Amino acid sequence: MPRELNNTQRAALTLLALGKDIAAEVLQHLSEPEVKRISKTFMAMSEVDRETQLVIAQQFRTMLKAGKTMLVDGPEYARDLISTAFGKEGGERLIDFITGAKKEQLNTIFNEVPEKILRAFFAAEHPQTVAFLLTKMNADQAAKILTGMRQEQQTDILLRISNMNIVKTEVVDEVREVLNTTLRSSSLTEEEEVGGPKAAADILNFVDRNNEARIIAEIDEMFPDTAEAIRNLMFTFEDLKRLDDRAVQTLLKDVPREQLILALKTASVDLKDLLFRNMSQRAAAMIQEDLGALGPTKLKDIEKAQQGIVDILRKLEAEGKIQIGSGADGDAVV
Repeated sequence: MPRELNNTQRAALTLLALGKDIAAEVLQHLSEPEVKRISKTFMAMSEVDRETQLVIAQQFRTMLKAGKTMLVDGPEYARDLISTAFGKEGGERLIDFITGAKKEQLNTIFNEVPEKILRAFFAAEHPQTVAFLLTKMNADQAAKILTGMRQEQQTDILLRISNMNIVKTEVVDEVREVLNTTLRSSSLTEEEEVGGPKAAADILNFVDRNNEARIIAEIDEMFPDTAEAIRNLMFTFEDLKRLDDRAVQTLLKDVPREQLILALKTASVDLKDLLFRNMSQRAAAMIQEDLGALGPTKLKDIEKAQQGIVDILRKLEAEGKIQIGSGADGDAVV
């Protein structure tokens, strides 16, 4: 009996029988997803029995003259055919996609997509898919997307991220097709560890103070252990005390003087001492003098300045200039 073949397999077998030149011309008129599906089928093809050949030949009105078994070099045929259809450079990109030879992080793709389009895309996706995709973004970008959602969605998404563990590759297949305007692939293998309280904490570090407190409070009401785990992993302005002297010096180089003065308004004595001892005596004396002369200030302005310094720290961490929590005791290193 002939083998049961799906439509993609029938199409691939027919193109195989037509020869590379005609097959290449046909591929040029197909959509990118169709080309990918057919090319993957080529890669997996090794032999086709005679009865199946005849059935396919009748369906497509093409006579195939072959022996009982048609042996083919599927991968080699696919490479030659794709190169003929799309040229050497375009063919290599497509083959890289099919074989997974070149893999790229999903956040690279997201960085090239306008935020407005991302918001619209996420609005139509299942919350679990959104939660997964946020873990594949830079934390600051994910925070922007999160704060654009309804409040009840924000808490739900953060909970899903906190409880996420392993996600199958198939979850991102459709996303890759929609967002990939060029031929690329994600870094995912068959499954990958994602999410968890740390991912949720990283995103919340970039959410404004009011929404951050509300989301944590809502999670605390339902899952106090999860909320506590997130709190323990979040980095606040006072957590600068966890930095060693070299890390503090690296940070202070990037912090505007006016912002530092404002942020120190409500800082603890220990944090002030740490910062002052990591700058010159003259600079420390001038900042202390300006701090003493600073009049009544809105708390939200102070918190904004403090959060801005934490954001600078996160930026330095992303650039590899400071590593937070990499030591055995949770200290930062540079």
